[in-house]
Amino acid sequence: MVHKVLVVAAVTGVLALSACQRTTYDYSPPAPPPPQPLTPAPAGQVQSGSLPPPAGASAYPTGTYGGTQPGMTDTATGQYPAAPGAPTETAGGMGNVSAPAGAVPVTNSALVGSWKVSEGGVSCDMFLTLTNLGEGLRGGTRGCTGGLSTMKSWGINGDQVVLNDANGFAIARLYKTADNRIEGTSSSGQQVVLSR
Repeated sequence: MVHKVLVVAAVTGVLALSACQRTTYDYSPPAPPPPQPLTPAPAGQVQSGSLPPPAGASAYPTGTYGGTQPGMTDTATGQYPAAPGAPTETAGGMGNVSAPAGAVPVTNSALVGSWKVSEGGVSCDMFLTLTNLGEGLRGGTRGCTGGLSTMKSWGINGDQVVLNDANGFAIARLYKTADNRIEGTSSSGQQVVLSR
């Protein structure tokens, strides 16, 4: 009887040990061979040079506000320093627009609101707010087709009202000539009149 118990224990032990062995199968396809190295492309000469400014923009932007700002050297006029050999005209090709006879001082609060605009004989609407937008104040137009259709901000530089596009380039420089009249010139040379 002891012999049968030992045989049963031995058989049970062998079965227990055989159950612990694991057999796995890998059904994935064999790995593809590594890719062949590419042959180097011929290298030519590297050229360098300056690109022209984008269409409708000056290569040398200028600021429109006085005060100390990064990168500006003349805090009285707010002008960026010109690059060596650069033209001295302002953004949009406007140059300095002189004040007309009878120009009167202007304040931000006097300009806020809705204005009727005439640019080169075409009429549209302009809205000026006191909401800050970058270096200027938020503004916009409705129904304008010329350069004023890109107007996004405005500000005052001395007695001059400066209208700017989304990039901060001056698109018109105007002066207050009466209580409800502001006039000047756009960057394209068109006569601009704001009235209400």
